[in-house]
Amino acid sequence: MTVSSFVRLSVMVVLTAHSTANAIAQTESIPKGQVVEKVEALNDPSQSYALYLPTNYTPDRKWPVLYAFDPGARGRVPVERFKEAAERYGWIVLGSNNSRNGPFKVVVNAWNAMLTDIHQRFAIDDERSYATGFSGGARSAITVAVGCKCLAGVIAGGAGFPADITPSSQMHFVFFAVAGVDDFNYAELQSLQEPLTKAGIINRFQSFEGRHEWPPVSVATAAVAWMEVHAIQAGKRPRDDGFINATWQQLLNEARALEESKKYYEKYQLYRDMAQSFKGLRDVAEMETKVNQLRDSREGKAAIREEQGQIRKQRELESQLSSLIATRDRAASANPNEEGFDSANLLPRILNDLRKQSKASDDSGQRRVARRVLDGLFIGLVEQGTGLLQTEKNYSESIKRFKLATEVNPDRPAPFFYLAWAYAANGDKKKSLQSLNTAVEKGFSDAAMITGNKAFDSIRNEPEYQQIMARLKK
Repeated sequence: MTVSSFVRLSVMVVLTAHSTANAIAQTESIPKGQVVEKVEALNDPSQSYALYLPTNYTPDRKWPVLYAFDPGARGRVPVERFKEAAERYGWIVLGSNNSRNGPFKVVVNAWNAMLTDIHQRFAIDDERSYATGFSGGARSAITVAVGCKCLAGVIAGGAGFPADITPSSQMHFVFFAVAGVDDFNYAELQSLQEPLTKAGIINRFQSFEGRHEWPPVSVATAAVAWMEVHAIQAGKRPRDDGFINATWQQLLNEARALEESKKYYEKYQLYRDMAQSFKGLRDVAEMETKVNQLRDSREGKAAIREEQGQIRKQRELESQLSSLIATRDRAASANPNEEGFDSANLLPRILNDLRKQSKASDDSGQRRVARRVLDGLFIGLVEQGTGLLQTEKNYSESIKRFKLATEVNPDRPAPFFYLAWAYAANGDKKKSLQSLNTAVEKGFSDAAMITGNKAFDSIRNEPEYQQIMARLKK
């Protein structure tokens, strides 16, 4: 059975078993108006989720629901980000404590558990079910939406469609993409607008000041408000002129703030979305004129060129660094006793320049590109290294990846911890201790990850190890 058919089957079973004719088994002990960190699924206690139930929740009517997928099974994180919107607009929000990056079966099981449990406990509007996710969780949310064909919208943060799925006219959900301006996946999400529009998928892209992270509360709330507008457009929510006018005015205020900050590209994006999203709900002729005027203005053209230039520069640098790393790897394979040869010393020079640019105090296109490139390379190397270390048990290759990650960002403790692990597993006690000491010096503080890891058994009796652990536990 394919993933998509499995998910569709689960939805069909749930909706059949919990029709409106049946009583809804609500758990009265679950408090309203506050985040509940762990609700165990009635049918499977191994599955749980964080939950926010609006203060005015009652089973007398059906409620929109937002299912959230975090890449690290931190269900509370997205629920905290969306609770304000949930309270304001009357949504139930739940975030899986099981779904994480890795085998998709884990995501499917978490989705089915949440779907079944939420219908057993609460009155759910199945016409207004949504999913959100961040990074790998965003890709999970999209995959679930495509597979189940049961979601009205997706809010995707920090990542877009999985590699094996492309936007299609067969997809009947609206799509809100969001990314930090310094997020290494910014270009991916920004560039999704064209294929989504061509596929007939209503979409919006919004950025925020930040890196690769869940969007802030203000943006999460804006995403839900956007879904509310399109629920009215689709006839899934009764028309509410008070809400429509208040939302329109709020967006106009945001546009003025963007102009004052000289963020012309963001203003252009907002105007364009307002003209599209509110068409048929109010007169948008003036807004359509503003979109064309801003697009054709000197400031608008310069902002669009700058945006395109940043994306182009990011991709050029990523390609250049990938080529240099591949050259280094080939040289190291040809001579295993050497680290790899870079005749012009280009790789460390480029990395050093990017680090300097990334630490600039003021926001700029150069700083954004530098942060995106460095963070993307760093995350990619750590992910490759952990796969080689934990799954493939290829310790020597994992060491290469972690060492390069320390070159990309020498201030982060994680790659030094993984280096210590890989060296210990590879039988190099001296380098393992050196790396572990560096990890702790740079801020690594999770003693349980060291004491519970059998790879470090070979160095536990070493005096230096005991000194490191004593320092860590202070």
